[in-house]
Amino acid sequence: MKKLPEITERTRRRFVDSFWSLVREKPIGKIAVSELTRRAGYNRSTFYEYFLDTDDLLAYVEEELLEQMKQTIHQLPPENQSPGVLFQNIFAIMNEELYLLIGPNGDLSFLEKIKKELLPLAEAYFPIPKDAPNFDYLVCFANAAMFGLLQHWHEEGKNINAEEISALMQNLVLNGLLAYIPPLPTAKED
Repeated sequence: MKKLPEITERTRRRFVDSFWSLVREKPIGKIAVSELTRRAGYNRSTFYEYFLDTDDLLAYVEEELLEQMKQTIHQLPPENQSPGVLFQNIFAIMNEELYLLIGPNGDLSFLEKIKKELLPLAEAYFPIPKDAPNFDYLVCFANAAMFGLLQHWHEEGKNINAEEISALMQNLVLNGLLAYIPPLPTAKED
């Protein structure tokens, strides 16, 4: 007897939800199929109907997040085309899951996947001409800085609001750290 699509999707979702629950507690590499199945309420054979192993499940959830990020980029109205707004929207939608993947218990290679999949789409949001010298390095720097800020923001319990973190990211990308350093006093002449 063939399973109904809604049952199949519900079962897959239970495994995904169990995965996220476990990632909140321990590093991805230490999650076992037995833990996933116990938490999801299914047996091992059911898990293997959906995924080859925990790496396959990880690839599934990462692909799901990357697809949601791509959709977010494509849906932003043109007036919101700034690096800070872009990353704020991506992080607001992904929120906990994105942090879990780029955080200390996550998958270090996920940022590389983001870079490969999303940076070409996000380049339009960076106020740097594509023919600028070292364009790829500048975009890479901005990307690393913004993900670092978003990760820190999350770790600090989002102690400033989303608009503030967005403005901070945008100002840092556009003006650098010097915008936050007070001018040095000038020497007085005798």
